[in-house]
Amino acid sequence: MSVPTLRRFIVSYSAMLALMVVVSGYSVVQLGKLSAAAHVAISVEQTMIDETNRLADAFLSEVRYAGKFSVTQAPVHYEQYKQFTADFDRSMLRLKSLAESDEAMQSLSRAEEYHAQYQQLFAREVEYLKAKQPYAETRYREERERLVDYLLREHEALKTNLERSLQQRIGYVEQTARANQRFTSIATLVLAIAGIVLGFWLVGALPASLTIQSRWLAATLSYLRSLRRARKVIGVTR
Repeated sequence: MSVPTLRRFIVSYSAMLALMVVVSGYSVVQLGKLSAAAHVAISVEQTMIDETNRLADAFLSEVRYAGKFSVTQAPVHYEQYKQFTADFDRSMLRLKSLAESDEAMQSLSRAEEYHAQYQQLFAREVEYLKAKQPYAETRYREERERLVDYLLREHEALKTNLERSLQQRIGYVEQTARANQRFTSIATLVLAIAGIVLGFWLVGALPASLTIQSRWLAATLSYLRSLRRARKVIGVTR
């Protein structure tokens, strides 16, 4: 193989190797992005959606047993109310630990404030009931219903935002996967074509190189034979 042919082979092989490295690097980066997006979607947003449902269920159970206690003054209903209050607080702590956006944190803070106001209102009502003192029962009930409505609206808004964000991340994962697939397919096709072209080029270049080397060898052998005949003629003359 001649020096120009060898040089061209090295350059072509290096170009193909560089393209392979670029394709592999791009795929690794895109897979990392997909992994991160999938992790957030599954480990954070879907978990938060599930937790917001548990939060709402705990609060509605609080409201239900608070209403029962207001009617019956049965200690068992008050204990169940406190149990669901504790469930609400645990869900709120989990949600705050998972929340990543300021909007989610603000929504959770508002829900927590409504819940605190509800607890304070019901605590005053419990004091009146335990002391068997008359109080504005209708006003307390209407105020509690207002707070329940506010908190459930906040819960619905938070859940809607989380579901929208989850769908956006899923869409991003799908789009990135399709883009990565297209890029990889095109790069693979380019590599295949480059390999075929290089193969044909080498098949054509090697015979040419061998022909040049054969001609050089034939000329060298012819020169050696001529030199041998000339020595024989000189020997005979002597």
